[in-house]
Amino acid sequence: MITLKQNDTGIGILSTLSNENGPVDLLGATVLFYMGEHAISPTAQDEINGVLLVTFNSIHTVVTGLFKAEFEVKFSDGRVETFPNDGYLQVNIIKDLGGN
Repeated sequence: MITLKQNDTGIGILSTLSNENGPVDLLGATVLFYMGEHAISPTAQDEINGVLLVTFNSIHTVVTGLFKAEFEVKFSDGRVETFPNDGYLQVNIIKDLGGN
């Protein structure tokens, strides 16, 4: 489970996408990270080895709660693959104690 505080920004999730063949080559692919009602475009850190960074902004963390999340990859040849494919990532946004 990934835990964030409400209204936090600039926090990222570094993730490596892999399947039964190992790390997924993301060259030429389009990737979105879906969390609740949000579709976030991650930044590729190492496309050949499937490494991505998802960075959250205040819009993504304003609402507290437990959210299902997943990566959806659209490859240049038209294939679509979702990670994880056996469930969901869980993102828990908890209330902060102060600030705005």
